[in-house]
Amino acid sequence: MTAAATVEWLSKAIGEATRAAKFCVAGSLSGVDPGLEIDGVGAISLPLKRGVGKKIVAACQLAPYGKGTQTLVDKQVRNTYELDPKNFRLGEAWTAAIAEAVGTVARELGLPEQGLEARLYKLLAYERGGFFLPHRDSEKHDRMVASLIVVLPNPFDGGTLIVRHGAEKQTLKFDDAADGKSSCYAAFYADCEHEVQRVTGGLRLCLAYNLVLKAGKGKPAAAAAPAAALALSIGARFAKQPAEPLVFALEHHYTPSGLSLDLLKGADRPIADLVVAAAETADCLVHLAQVSRHLSQFADDGSFEEGYFRSYRQSKRHDLEIGETYEDDLNGTEWTDAEGKKQPWGSIGFKLSSVVSSVPIDDWKPTSEEYEGYTGNAGNTLDRWYHRSAIVLWRRDRHFDVVASSGAASTIPLFASMASKLAKTPKKRLEAARQDGIRLAWAIIDQWPKRQAASWHSRAPSPYDDFPHHLLMLHDRDTVARLLVKLAERDALLPLSSFVVAVCREFGWSAFAPQWKRLISSRPNPHDPKQVSFRDFEWLAAYCCDPTADPDKAALGQELAALATERFCEERPPQPKYDSPARTRVPSISETSLRPLLEAILAGGRAEDLLRVLRFVQSSPDAFDVDDCQVPRLKALVPWSKKRFGSVPPPLAEWLNAVRRQLEAATARPPEPTADWARPADVACPCQYCARLKAFLADPASETARIAAPEAMRQHLIDILHRHRLDAKSALVRQGSPYSLTFTKTAASFERAVARFERDRKHLRELPLVE
Repeated sequence: MTAAATVEWLSKAIGEATRAAKFCVAGSLSGVDPGLEIDGVGAISLPLKRGVGKKIVAACQLAPYGKGTQTLVDKQVRNTYELDPKNFRLGEAWTAAIAEAVGTVARELGLPEQGLEARLYKLLAYERGGFFLPHRDSEKHDRMVASLIVVLPNPFDGGTLIVRHGAEKQTLKFDDAADGKSSCYAAFYADCEHEVQRVTGGLRLCLAYNLVLKAGKGKPAAAAAPAAALALSIGARFAKQPAEPLVFALEHHYTPSGLSLDLLKGADRPIADLVVAAAETADCLVHLAQVSRHLSQFADDGSFEEGYFRSYRQSKRHDLEIGETYEDDLNGTEWTDAEGKKQPWGSIGFKLSSVVSSVPIDDWKPTSEEYEGYTGNAGNTLDRWYHRSAIVLWRRDRHFDVVASSGAASTIPLFASMASKLAKTPKKRLEAARQDGIRLAWAIIDQWPKRQAASWHSRAPSPYDDFPHHLLMLHDRDTVARLLVKLAERDALLPLSSFVVAVCREFGWSAFAPQWKRLISSRPNPHDPKQVSFRDFEWLAAYCCDPTADPDKAALGQELAALATERFCEERPPQPKYDSPARTRVPSISETSLRPLLEAILAGGRAEDLLRVLRFVQSSPDAFDVDDCQVPRLKALVPWSKKRFGSVPPPLAEWLNAVRRQLEAATARPPEPTADWARPADVACPCQYCARLKAFLADPASETARIAAPEAMRQHLIDILHRHRLDAKSALVRQGSPYSLTFTKTAASFERAVARFERDRKHLRELPLVE
């Protein structure tokens, strides 16, 4: 059977089970007196005698209702009175009758007959005008699955109970109770929407119970033949899509606390029995989850053709013409295993073709939707959200692949917890636990994201940062190698310095030589293949500068430094240079990488590599600015070299002296202001407006000028002014047509020269001395 046939087969089975299931049942308790006795009122006989109803209402309080996390009182939503069980009592015969009725309810709703119990919640009183708008009952107890309402025999009119589940509806008028003959009851699942319509006469009295399932440890049983057939179908489906979960949508929507196999309702229970039995045969794991779908599509109510002023029309769903799909996301969250234990995973994505449902997924009823009509700039989108509870299967041997797909935010902490527990795991279970950790680690590595950055300074903390530390706890050489290969392919950001030293100390300094070379030589940014990785120069420095005396380490360190030198000295496009103290300059990755590279080379003792890097730096002043790159690196490297080697190597000393001479030349004479109004005008644009601007700037006698230009060309002149950092400022003159820009010359170039002069003097004083 194909994967599509499996889904179709299961969907039909679910549809058949659903049609036979009930979500609401009703009955009567004829001949049984509740034995009701209310504090302050006394024993109550039914039907009520004249005046007793008002006394009962006086003993009650106005009933609240829940809205989100709030509890509110609003007679426009609920006009009902309630009394707490501590203020009234019921007879023993009534309690026995309720227990018998609960057994009947359990059988008809498809719940365990011996495990369902009724817990008295409130006495409710609806006077004339009383009602309760459509709502769903909150779970007032753990393992609450349904509500039981018993209407007591006392004459009233109206007060019809309407219960809805999906597209189905059940209407209950409780005729025998409304005629004062006998008590009537209705029981319905807690997720069913229901309402009490307005009472038009008399007093409607009822007792509200919460139906709760006792905890049970027995496993559900399924028919052997259907389960075996389903297991074969599931196996065939997973043979084609081994790591894609199979999602069985449930009819009822459960709360997080109610999402458990033994709390399933109606048709969900036999389907679950069948699926669980088949999953065991097919060697699949069973979990429950909340399934969410977000569907965003083009939709038109006519406003797109008719224009802006029709965009505010209130369109109904059936008025919309649906077009292109922009987004269609389906995922599962709030995970629970087959034993009811919550799982820490995040959102796991599903394919639409993997959903088994009695109602096709495209026919699901939206939980909510939003429509934005045409506004001239955006709109014409219909967003719909769908929510269902589901049983989810996947192959046991692909468990960690599925879990890892939930993302690093949840998976990395889970892996960290597993790895940290290994140290305290008993010896007889240690290897199995370690293998689980290795499988999860491989799944995480296989789904590693692509991560490049234009600058090391733009790097933000990531959940992946902690992964190498916990990976060390597995003590597995193959897993380390797998990570390093993946990083060379996809990630230039993950810090590795401490990790590299730790794995070399455990497995040997040359154990991962191929992986180290691949990292150094990798080109992780396809858009800029010549870009180096600061991360790799950083860990290389940690490797070469480690004090461990090992001949393999020394030889490999020199080889790695030579590869790093080759990568570093590749010609790259020049970086923009900013000499304004008012602008923040972000160092390039090459500038940031210079210090760790030189430390690695100096520690390895390869003089030829040191000379090559220093020549490259000195020949590329645009890429390695003297003030912002060379001086700071010298201020750090010279003391570091003295401390580590007791002296400064000659090439480093020569570089220091060359920079000193350059600063001395730059500070020999302070800059002087110009004697007239002539200003630099290095502008390449040939347009007539730029020509007038250049002529004005070159004029030694003019301080100001006005240039009339259309709006687009005025903005062009302003852009030229800022882009070339010209010695002028502009102001708009709103006179004439077109408007004009007034330009006033400044001394910005001179001020920048003065700032640069002072900065160079400061750097000259701070440069270290070499004896």
